Amino acid sequence: VLAEKMSAQALQQYDLIIFANTTGDLPLPDQQAFLDWIKSGKAFVGMHSCCDTFHGWPAYIQMLGGEFAGHQAQVGVECLNQDLKHAATAHLGPSFKVTKEEIYRFKNYDPKDCHELLVLDKDPNKPEIPGHFAVSWCKEYGKGKVFYTSLGHREDIWDDDTPPEFKRENSKEISQAYQQHILGGIKWALGLAPGDAKPQTK
Repeated sequence: VLAEKMSAQALQQYDLIIFANTTGDLPLPDQQAFLDWIKSGKAFVGMHSCCDTFHGWPAYIQMLGGEFAGHQAQVGVECLNQDLKHAATAHLGPSFKVTKEEIYRFKNYDPKDCHELLVLDKDPNKPEIPGHFAVSWCKEYGKGKVFYTSLGHREDIWDDDTPPEFKRENSKEISQAYQQHILGGIKWALGLAPGDAKPQTK
C-alpha cells in the first residue's frame, strides 16, 4: 500500500507528508523521487523517531537535518525558544518546560544548516554540564520546507485526554502546547503560517 501511495506519480497529489515516530527503513518505492518531490516545493514534517529512520541513506539525513544518536533516561527539561515569531513556537513564550520526556542526542547535525526552534543549554541528563542540544528545527530543502521536532515519545506529550487509569507525568497544558507546536510546524511547512527558515548560526 505504501509503495502505491508514495510512488513518484502518486506523490504529485500531496502537498505534505508526515513521518510520525517512524523507525528503520520504510518501503519507499523510489527514494530519489521522494526527495525530489520535497525539493520541488512540497512539505515534510517529522516527529521524534523520524530521525531514527533510514540510517543508511545519507541524503535523507541531510534533508532532515540530523540523525538519532541515542538517548538516556526520561527527564524533565526546559526547552529554550529560539524564535518567538515562528508559527511552531510563537505560543510557547521564552521557554517550554516538559515534565518528563525522552530526549534525543543527534549526530550529523549542524546548526548552520537549520533554523533552530527549541534547544537545551545543558545536558538533559547531566544538567551541571553546559552545552548546546537541539530539540526542534526547520529548514528549506530546495524549494521545499522541512519541520522536525524530537519531542513526542510519551503518550501524555501527544494526548491531552488520556483515561483516568493512565498516570500523567505531563499536564494537559503541556500536551496542548505540544499539539500547537506540531500544528504550527505543519502550517508553516505548507506556507499557511509565518516563520523564518534561515539558520541563526553562520
